[in-house]
Amino acid sequence: MAGNQVITLRLAYVGWNYHGVVKQPGLRTVQAELEEALRDQGIEVNLKFTSRTDKGVSALENIAFYIGRKPIISWLNSSLPDDIAVWGLSTLESPIRPFEKTYLYVVPFSIEEEKLVKGLNEAIKLPGICKEGSAPPPDKYDVVRSDDFTFIYISGKSFCWQMVRRIVGRALSLVTGVRMGVAPPEGLILLRTKANIEWEEVNTKKLMSVKNHLEREMWRWGAGIWLGRLIERVISLEL
Repeated sequence: MAGNQVITLRLAYVGWNYHGVVKQPGLRTVQAELEEALRDQGIEVNLKFTSRTDKGVSALENIAFYIGRKPIISWLNSSLPDDIAVWGLSTLESPIRPFEKTYLYVVPFSIEEEKLVKGLNEAIKLPGICKEGSAPPPDKYDVVRSDDFTFIYISGKSFCWQMVRRIVGRALSLVTGVRMGVAPPEGLILLRTKANIEWEEVNTKKLMSVKNHLEREMWRWGAGIWLGRLIERVISLEL
């Protein structure tokens, strides 16, 4: 029945402008903006997300879902701010469970890859990253270095609250000798969410608007051009 369809939306957003993805009373959130845009089409729902990103954290591929009728993507995107895009839609029989998520953390200075990988290895073993049993260690991670920046990719099936930022902050503390604490949220991007979904509709036009917003924000970290090329590569893999 149409009323029991699980409508699945593929999202991108610039988290710097929001108090996280999930609704909070009196605060601007991605969920609140999405639900208001759906309401313009007469769709009243309470969205669920496969990843609950924090204030300041951006995403190129988060997934939201609800039970109800299908929206018109072009209308939905026209109702949303320029820094949020719905760039995929699928209709499923049941909610999806991602089998892998990949985060990218942009460090605004250059670090030798071998030293940082060693720091990551040690940081992951330290206590206090997550509550015991709440999330397994990451499955894999990689470090890419440019002249002025360092890019850390961390992948796994599930992550606890602030897990990636805690790992990065501790690794940087070990490598630099400077106490970092939890790494700032602005450097973190949910890059990919892998799930067994065949997207019925793919629309990257609004995604480019989010890309431009994210580039402007990331220029503060000096990584705008590199990140723009990365996003374009991610898009090209989908087309």
